Amino acid sequence: MSKTERSSHRVALLPEEKRAAVSVAILIALRMYGLFLIMPVFSVYAKSLPHSTPMLIGMALGIYGLTQALLQIPMGLLSDIFGRKPVLTVGLLFFIIGSIIAATATDIHTIIIGRAVQGMGAIASVGMALVADISREEVRGRVMAIIGMSIGAAFMLAFITGPVLYARIGMSGLFWLTAVLATLALIQLHLFVTEPKRHKSTRFSLAELISTLKNPQLLALDMSVFVLHAVMTAMFVALPLALNEKLHFPPELHGRLYLPVLVLSVGIMLPLIIKMEKSGRHAQYIFSGLLGLGLSQLMMPFALRSIVTVAAVLVLFFGMFNFLEAGMPAWLSRLAGEKFRGAAMGMYSSSQFIGAFVGSALAGYLMRNGYESVFFGTAALVLVTAALVWLVNRRVHQPEQA
Repeated sequence: MSKTERSSHRVALLPEEKRAAVSVAILIALRMYGLFLIMPVFSVYAKSLPHSTPMLIGMALGIYGLTQALLQIPMGLLSDIFGRKPVLTVGLLFFIIGSIIAATATDIHTIIIGRAVQGMGAIASVGMALVADISREEVRGRVMAIIGMSIGAAFMLAFITGPVLYARIGMSGLFWLTAVLATLALIQLHLFVTEPKRHKSTRFSLAELISTLKNPQLLALDMSVFVLHAVMTAMFVALPLALNEKLHFPPELHGRLYLPVLVLSVGIMLPLIIKMEKSGRHAQYIFSGLLGLGLSQLMMPFALRSIVTVAAVLVLFFGMFNFLEAGMPAWLSRLAGEKFRGAAMGMYSSSQFIGAFVGSALAGYLMRNGYESVFFGTAALVLVTAALVWLVNRRVHQPEQA
């Protein structure tokens, strides 16, 4: 372990690092908020749209993640060549245009188009690469933790506020709101974020790019974030229905459960982030986080007997989810080379959004056998991934030990 790694917890963030971290966290959180905001209410709304079918409703929900996944790598690579801010600007403009299309839609097909265009603004990888560019290595873990916390908060905020806002402003209003927030984010990007010019490059080597993306530790991280978001979306396809039908806990009250759970989960996430960055043992902590996430899924079927037991398991779930959401990009930023960091982040973000898309489909398939089958299925998926991370890390370090 290097001196830098041992002392990382004592190095203060510079003002420009704090400003960049907060600004990019807001940009990424807005994207995730837009992804999840309609999920608690969209299926009810969409039933009344012309030409609506269950398949098209599912497509409208999932196509955002699909177009995000397809474009994360190209957008990340373009940002390596032309710079982060220009690509972030284009991505936000796509998101605004897609939001307006969806806000003015009067049928399910136009909603699908709008959601697809929203997803074309695939800026998650570019935003994380920009933060990695601006931040020093010894504080990058904490900067990435800010990004991860913003994603977790956006997810929870969307589920808490979505039903309330829908009751007040309708589905069209939700899409108009996301367009306004993205416009504010675009203004903020150009007022408060300065991109280091040295990170722009017009030189391109396909061999170097392939070598970067084939790194076994990067591939293990890609698999991990795929599973992390598959579990998250699968869980929140099944859990709201289980709360309503098994525990008779109405959807309009779910926000009262989620809010305190998120607050308490910070007590798990923050100490783990601090200890990981202090020790520098990223692989071991990511492995442990996956084990904890898998444990939460194994416990959930047995917790579906009272709100208190569900809340306790959710604290563990969100503590581990938010730790991994923050910790994995921090490790990724260390593993990826500077030249193709955007492309590496693109592969990572693509895996993230594909996982979200696959998770909802997996939950729909498994729920035919009951809610419990969803949680047992996601537990198995997480534990297999944890084993993969452990094996890859052991293989990478074997030559060093020899």
